[in-house]
Amino acid sequence: MDLENFIKETLVQISKGVSAANEQLTLKRKKEDGTELPKLFLLPPGSKKEQGHGVHFDVAITIKSAENGSGGVKVRLAVVDAELGGKLDSSHESVSRIQFSVNINQWHG
Repeated sequence: MDLENFIKETLVQISKGVSAANEQLTLKRKKEDGTELPKLFLLPPGSKKEQGHGVHFDVAITIKSAENGSGGVKVRLAVVDAELGGKLDSSHESVSRIQFSVNINQWHG
């Protein structure tokens, strides 16, 4: 998976997960008079990690070059990479870490 899709899918799944959790609990979260209680889970606006705001990423990027039996060199940029089978004659792997935060623009839940 490339970095762009990893970030996109992570943010979409977090958003959908928070909404789905609140939706599933809606029927159980009612006062005695039948009115709904406030949503249990919220993503607050902002990006201040200390205050629990934003979505914070700490990603390891692996760049791997390998010479295989076919004589070619393969370079791959991936967030998570697994290779099954095959035989490598020689390889080189470089790992870089990036950290960043995504600001949440409005309350979500």
